[in-house]
Amino acid sequence: MKLGAYLKNKREQSGITLKEMQEKSGLRKDIIRTIEAGDLKALPEPRHAPFLLRQYTEAVGLDYDGLSERFSDEIPEESPNERKRQQSEDGDYQYFKKVLVGFLIMVGVLFAGWMILLQIGSETDMFEEKPIYEVDEDAVASSEGSEEEEAPAETVEEPTEEPTEEPTEEPVTDYAFSGADGSTFYYDLRVEPPLTISLSGDTPSWVSLTDDADNTYAYESLTEGEYEISPDAEVLYLTLGNATDFEVSIDGEPLENPRQGDSVTVYYEFNLIKE
Repeated sequence: MKLGAYLKNKREQSGITLKEMQEKSGLRKDIIRTIEAGDLKALPEPRHAPFLLRQYTEAVGLDYDGLSERFSDEIPEESPNERKRQQSEDGDYQYFKKVLVGFLIMVGVLFAGWMILLQIGSETDMFEEKPIYEVDEDAVASSEGSEEEEAPAETVEEPTEEPTEEPTEEPVTDYAFSGADGSTFYYDLRVEPPLTISLSGDTPSWVSLTDDADNTYAYESLTEGEYEISPDAEVLYLTLGNATDFEVSIDGEPLENPRQGDSVTVYYEFNLIKE
């Protein structure tokens, strides 16, 4: 049995409709049909086939690693550079996790020690404040009075007005949501170059950022990035594999998506209108 027929059979045996599959996996219906047809080369981005298959198998409850071994001749292999990058990111995450846990343990130990010291101090007056030396209050009062009499009158300087600088106007990019088709969202951007796209998230996500001028700005798994778009670009294409945990900003302004919902994988298409 071919890969596509196997996946379709498993989905139907699980009682999952195409609509339910789209909601669970974040994949468009046409992507699901293409996968189940077994024609992975007909995908919009055939290089994304392993990533899309992983989301499909997770939605159905299948083991992607075992599936990829069984149907290895039908699934395009990930590039060695991409595999090394993913392994490096996993190693960095595990190291950061260990450091964070160690830091939290150290903070907990210090806090517990401080609480114990406070408890002991409250019972033994360890932290009671005592004066280093005693001073006659009458002597202090007479000393303050003499200082007030001898102090010369202070001259008040008039504040000088500093020249105010007129704020410089920065170019602003306006955008408008123009429609959606499944998990693909369309925007019109009125651009004053240079245009900057910023991405940020708490967990890694697969990101593909390209334009119609054959420029590739990102094609990798990452948690953040900032990209200056070529002035030759007319249309910008953005794919996010973990859109529910990612924020997209246009020239520093967060992009609002009124139709995203719970879709995991989303596709953005920006029509750039030059000013």
